[in-house]
Amino acid sequence: MRILIVPFLFLAASFLHAAPELKINDLGKAMGGWKDKGGKAAKFEVSGSKYRCWKPELSPTPTGGVFVSVRIDHLRGLLASDDHASLEVTFDKDGNVVSARSSIALQGKKVTSDLIEGTGKMGAKLVGMDLAAKVGTEMIGSLSAKILRENIKEPGRVSFPAVLQHQYNLLCLAVEIPEGGVEPEEEIASAGTEARKAVPLAIDAPKK
Repeated sequence: MRILIVPFLFLAASFLHAAPELKINDLGKAMGGWKDKGGKAAKFEVSGSKYRCWKPELSPTPTGGVFVSVRIDHLRGLLASDDHASLEVTFDKDGNVVSARSSIALQGKKVTSDLIEGTGKMGAKLVGMDLAAKVGTEMIGSLSAKILRENIKEPGRVSFPAVLQHQYNLLCLAVEIPEGGVEPEEEIASAGTEARKAVPLAIDAPKK
């Protein structure tokens, strides 16, 4: 019995150690910090329009990767209903993007991008951030084309696909395979142990 259990435990520990991780704090700092909704969300501005990003939800995949979903709100003011968007990205055990999809709900209408997969010809040629950039560009291109057909004219709504692109970029930069011990001061969400700091993009600082 020992011969069977010990190797199994060793393989299980190796599998968990190799899983990608997301540094929640670094992701929040890129948007001004998790200061909204009791520390559950971050508010920021893009081109004069206000948005709220909620902390991501994560779950491990059967192959040792991680699935991440993010909700983003377009804050339209007291006299208008907010718009909502979602971003779903799956990473493999090596931190490469497996697939990505986004959607935007505008006054009861839901527009969803095609599911872009980082496999096949694309996956054979690209890895890491090059693959992530290619998948993100195709995903947002698909979403933007569908939004355009809806004849959307409000500035905050027109900018929504670009906001999702920002969020996707920041998310990919915050995910990495562990290489060492956990940094105790960082809040980490994962199935592993270490991650790279996210690099802030062109998101306006929140106004006080």
